[in-house]
Amino acid sequence: MRSISRLSITDQAVQQIKNEILSGAYKIGDRIPTEKDLCQQLGVGRSTVREALRMLKALGFIEVKQGKGAFIIKTSEDSDEKIRDWFSKNKIELIDFIQVRMSLEPLAVRLFIERASDEQINNIDRILVLFENATESGNALDLALLDEAFHTAIAEASGNNLLIMLNRTIVEFFREYRVRSFAVKKNIKNALEPHRKIMQAIRARDSDAAAQAMVDHLKLSMTDINKVLE
Repeated sequence: MRSISRLSITDQAVQQIKNEILSGAYKIGDRIPTEKDLCQQLGVGRSTVREALRMLKALGFIEVKQGKGAFIIKTSEDSDEKIRDWFSKNKIELIDFIQVRMSLEPLAVRLFIERASDEQINNIDRILVLFENATESGNALDLALLDEAFHTAIAEASGNNLLIMLNRTIVEFFREYRVRSFAVKKNIKNALEPHRKIMQAIRARDSDAAAQAMVDHLKLSMTDINKVLE
């Protein structure tokens, strides 16, 4: 389970590298420093740098070439039109994944409630508080990281190894969706209340209510995708 401090460090690393890119320090096609060099420059471990690079890839700023390094492919934020184009291009895959999530995540939250310790529940509660704060600031990157952490924490504590493995596959694909989705202001507003309802059911250890809240949340995500495309 990813700790709150780990999330914060990853966020800071992403923001620092992203700010460098936006400042004009790089041109499209430039290679960014190696993982080792980034570790030294940022004062963080290699796992944090790798997570930051995965997020920057999801944000569309870099392309990672095996054995060659990471290269700049974008030096500015996406416009609304580019975000809409991305959703249009990936609509079928997004719907496929949300449909799979509708089966996996209600099961995950049921198992979580059955098996989770009080500390694991408190950890998700802390993530929700940070998510609420990020909602107020409208920080798409923070929201994406915290949304991923919220759902991953539930899956990781389910105790079902196959479910955990499937969730990790989904997380990798959904990372780019999360960032682009939270770049749409209306989607930010729609995300908070569903998370609160899931958390409320978790605190009450009400499996049926939690599973239904999860389904409702994912249905709303499907609606948000269609609204972006309208």
